[in-house]
Amino acid sequence: MSELTPELVKDENHWLKVHPFFKQNSLDELKKYIDSYESPAFLYSRRVVTDQHYKLSQDLPSKIKIFYAQKSNPNPEILKHLKSLGVGCDTASLGEISAAIDAGFVSKDIMFTGPGKTEEELQFAVRKNLMSVNVESIQELELLDKICEEQRRKQGILVRINPKFEAGEENRIIGGMGVSKFGIDIDQIDEFMEALKKTKNIRLKGIHIFNSSQILFWKRIYENTIAVIETAMELEKKYNVSFEVIDLGGGFGIPYSEEEFELDIDKLKKELNFLYRNKKYSSFLEKIKMIYEPGRYLSGQCGIYITKVLYTKESGGKKVAIIDGGIHHMIRPALIGQSHPIVNLSGIIEKRLVKDNYLIAGPLCTSLDEFNQASQIEEIKQGDILAVLNAGAYGYTESMPLFLSHKPAKEIFIN
Repeated sequence: MSELTPELVKDENHWLKVHPFFKQNSLDELKKYIDSYESPAFLYSRRVVTDQHYKLSQDLPSKIKIFYAQKSNPNPEILKHLKSLGVGCDTASLGEISAAIDAGFVSKDIMFTGPGKTEEELQFAVRKNLMSVNVESIQELELLDKICEEQRRKQGILVRINPKFEAGEENRIIGGMGVSKFGIDIDQIDEFMEALKKTKNIRLKGIHIFNSSQILFWKRIYENTIAVIETAMELEKKYNVSFEVIDLGGGFGIPYSEEEFELDIDKLKKELNFLYRNKKYSSFLEKIKMIYEPGRYLSGQCGIYITKVLYTKESGGKKVAIIDGGIHHMIRPALIGQSHPIVNLSGIIEKRLVKDNYLIAGPLCTSLDEFNQASQIEEIKQGDILAVLNAGAYGYTESMPLFLSHKPAKEIFIN
């Protein structure tokens, strides 16, 4: 079949059947946003956030706590909703700490992470008495101690470690072995512990290892969890310290293609419960609070980005749809090289029986402004409203809204 040969739609759209957004929100509910469309917008659903949190937290061992990675989507309403569900907040800037506090998170439920914290940010974190500042260099440790001395305060920390193992992410986003701007190499922990002894105002509460992202295989997360636990146990013994917190990072992925499947979270939780009964780990884990810090797993599927087809044409033997939305609103596909699923809401509502292959691209004067080079999607017509899925994470705030001076996208909560 050539690229210009359409194929009949035999079944209901795959994403309408399996995607959490459409499981929680019907096409009838979305129709008013399609009919009243004015410009590109992110549509968010609190129902999806609630359901994702429930799937993750229900029957999770009580010693494991969930901290939301705010960088995935810092929208104030999403933060407030997650606070109401009882999660903590993982922050990576003074702005994110402030946003967490404004949303109602208390200090004991806020962590501060990131490899390049400024003196102003550290001063703010100490003043707010956060649960932990996750230290990523010896110089940061020394600066933090100096700030604590000046404020006559003490600060609990986790040391972020780069281990010699990883959970295997598809795109190198935040972790992986080798040279890294994050954390302190495991081989340098002797030096870190010596520096720690010289501090007067720092209390080491535990370790932080975040070495992989967008993982869809439960066993990788589970095996990585065991490896982090064993690292903590070894460090306790070697340095004669007692930990109370282990930050396991995030890494909980969501599907971006029809070939990918949802993370088997139930299997992961089942094995984690078995782990707590394992004699090798049980006595150690009794005293430890373990933290997972998912971001996209909680927020990613709660949002869709709706955009209008301005023109259709053909080029080089391929059909092309030019939309009014672009990477100025949602840069992730170009930045990571990972296409998001796209559905033609207008085509689905009108029950079009033909699918075709399209290059879907935005209006910007750069060839980077493409959402998908080969989208198999319901026949596209001028004026159709398309939806880019998984837009609730790394969408609105990861964009470059000033490029070409287009208007920013709206953020709308449909429930």
